[in-house]
Amino acid sequence: MSKLLGWLVIAALIGLTYMWQPEFFHHAYGIIERGDIAALAEYLRSFGAGSILVTLLLFVVMTFTIVFPFMILSGAAGIVFGLFWGIIISWSGEVVGALAMFVFARYFFRHTVEGWISKSRYLKQVDDYSAANGFKALLLARLLPLAPSGIITAIAAISRISFKDFLLATILGKLPPVVIKVILGHDIVFAGENLGRLVFIVLLVVFVYAILWWQKRKKKAELS
Repeated sequence: MSKLLGWLVIAALIGLTYMWQPEFFHHAYGIIERGDIAALAEYLRSFGAGSILVTLLLFVVMTFTIVFPFMILSGAAGIVFGLFWGIIISWSGEVVGALAMFVFARYFFRHTVEGWISKSRYLKQVDDYSAANGFKALLLARLLPLAPSGIITAIAAISRISFKDFLLATILGKLPPVVIKVILGHDIVFAGENLGRLVFIVLLVVFVYAILWWQKRKKKAELS
């Protein structure tokens, strides 16, 4: 009964938020879907003093939609607020969005998943691992610049990681990728002015994933 009430409250909040500014969601969605960082920056700037709250709201919404890369919004934030404050606002938005999704998914779905876990020895081992090593595993996942944040959060929520470990790993792990995404998104728009830095960031991301690929291949070779 309490969960039914929770679903009704969430549905009501979503409906009221959409009814409050339907054109805002349609317009913002269209820009983000096109991946137009410059247009999104101009749209955010049009809200004036309220642009910070609008940006934070979009980060939370994008966390739940999962399909859109944060770099579009992060880059726009870097253009509107400058790199330093763009990083702070993007970091705050991603953390708040992750916390909201974590609480939502754990409250509504963890109980259901527990039934599946209890019937599978493998899932039980994975669940036990998440309880004992959740902080380390989540921190490493968060550090990947292009990792799907919403999916990582959903997986963490249905695991046995503690809220404290989730919060700490999210706060610490999200900062380096946010810095990369804000600078990368910003410099894509102003490539002519920041070409050297843009190339460096791209090479850094490629290097990180190349190291991960090499380690995975090496580990697979050792096991075979």
